[in-house]
Amino acid sequence: MAKGKSKQSKIDHKILCVDDEEIILRALQRLFNYVGYQVILTTHSGETALGILENNLDMAVIIADEKMGADNMSGNEFLKRSMELCPDAVRIQLTAFSDPEILQGAVNEAKVYSHIHKPWDNKELVKTVQAGLKEKLLKEAERQRLLQMTKAARHYKKENADLKGDIERLENTNEQLQRAMAQTAGQVTDGFMNTLLFVMQYAAPDLWFHSRRVGKWCLLMAQELDDAERYPATLLQIAGVLHDIGKLNLPKELQKIDAPLEQLTEDQQNQLSGHVIDGLWLIRRLPEEVRKALRSPIREHHERYDGNGPYRKFQDQIDNWAQIIAIASDYDHFRFDISHGGPRGQQEAIEKMEEDLYSAANSEGKYNGKPAGFFEMFEQLTKEVSDQDLDQQSAEEIDSLDDVQVGQVLAEDIYTVKDTFFLARSHTIEASDIQKMRLYEEENNDVRHLWIEVKESN
Repeated sequence: MAKGKSKQSKIDHKILCVDDEEIILRALQRLFNYVGYQVILTTHSGETALGILENNLDMAVIIADEKMGADNMSGNEFLKRSMELCPDAVRIQLTAFSDPEILQGAVNEAKVYSHIHKPWDNKELVKTVQAGLKEKLLKEAERQRLLQMTKAARHYKKENADLKGDIERLENTNEQLQRAMAQTAGQVTDGFMNTLLFVMQYAAPDLWFHSRRVGKWCLLMAQELDDAERYPATLLQIAGVLHDIGKLNLPKELQKIDAPLEQLTEDQQNQLSGHVIDGLWLIRRLPEEVRKALRSPIREHHERYDGNGPYRKFQDQIDNWAQIIAIASDYDHFRFDISHGGPRGQQEAIEKMEEDLYSAANSEGKYNGKPAGFFEMFEQLTKEVSDQDLDQQSAEEIDSLDDVQVGQVLAEDIYTVKDTFFLARSHTIEASDIQKMRLYEEENNDVRHLWIEVKESN
């Protein structure tokens, strides 16, 4: 490289120099060429300079003299009009005057970055241009950052709107599922439940009475909790009715125990504890959404709040439905079951259960006795609900025709031993019906399983 040539790196920013003196333009061009700027455009006229800007909208720096006489356009006017074409360019005004009003007007109207007095100092001029370019680049970077933030904000706003839409759709889907579950549960109640209760009524009447009452308590608790999403009344009632369904698989002597549980042999106790697994097996043909809702309540209704139950779950690990069923089932056992020390009155049964409320101090107890908890709510219900309200209509099997009376209402259809249909459920027995029953008996085709509606007397 020849001596005196610039060793500066190439600078791509364009510079436009406007001055009516040729010597000034040449001086500016030599200076910025030496510094390393590759594109330096010059002109004597403001109008010509505007034309140049129209073809170079990416102009980075505009340097103009304040006094230009070529076309009667002042430097202020040119710089002001240049803003329309290159609003982000760095505008520098050369001036041989120091009139503060003119200088301030250029700053206000033409957004002049700096004034350079003639004759200028080359280093000062170069530093001023570099400082202006740096500020311009920083503004552009900030503008790009804000643009990206705006785009991101719009994107996230759209994403948020989409997410909100997804949530609304999920909520709608959940509501549809809840309605479907409620509808399915209703269908189960009308079909499967009636069949299952009939089997239970026939095979284990005491279990049938117990299960009906526990189911009713669960229904009342669900209504009291008033949270259809967490405690759907119909499903919770079904869970209460079916919690001991596995006991249908027990031997006859264990379906009705007329002695304290402590007197059972170890083998009998093991058989009795197995009813939970049998119950889970028996509900396997229920609709999937119903079966999923019932599995934990059936499996965990013997858990204790202190963690000493069969599966060692404790406190809030225990399914909430299971806690409700445990309270209702134990209360019913204490009221009416000989194996649990019954029969007892309502208050006596509650007092017996209070002896097993969980104590944090001793880390012992079956029931959660927290204020406004399940036990406290249940205790209040027992004060408001009578035995007659709990199970107003029940049924019992008539063992002998001698006990059949006119006016009794059939709780189930009647068939003879040869499977001949005789009378329908809800039929009120008349004298002629009793006579026909005796005739069937004489023909060795007597009626079986004669169930009549009775009022619960407990």
